[in-house]
Amino acid sequence: MADQASGDSSAASSTPIKNDGVASPKKNSINDPVQRLVKQLVGMTNCALASIEEATLETSTMFVSRLRELSKQGVYIATRALATYEHRGQYGAPIVASSAAIVGGFVAMRKGKIPGVLAAGMAGAAAYGNIYGYEDYSATSWRNSVPRKE
Repeated sequence: MADQASGDSSAASSTPIKNDGVASPKKNSINDPVQRLVKQLVGMTNCALASIEEATLETSTMFVSRLRELSKQGVYIATRALATYEHRGQYGAPIVASSAAIVGGFVAMRKGKIPGVLAAGMAGAAAYGNIYGYEDYSATSWRNSVPRKE
């Protein structure tokens, strides 16, 4: 009891010791089994996290490099398609004929001759309109092209 009153007990020595105004806790013995267990667990966790990070980095690097190559090819294909689309007027007749033949042939194989012919006509009209554009074909638009008698 005299030790506790004087403050020289082991409980008093576990309180933080002040060095130059900075409080630092008393260091535990290296032989403390709990401290060793915690250090081992932290080390194993760090190793596991490092291996996961390495695997993730390698996988994402491979994915990004492949994605970059695919995007380059996609840009090339889109550029070529846009250039071809801009020159579609030069190839109007083959585009209209091939669109009508492909769509009409496919529908004819699936549904029969008459639906195939109708589908070919609609596909040809749609291709023609896409290539050359549609004029104003309203019900009264024909009157503007007829010469007037004066």
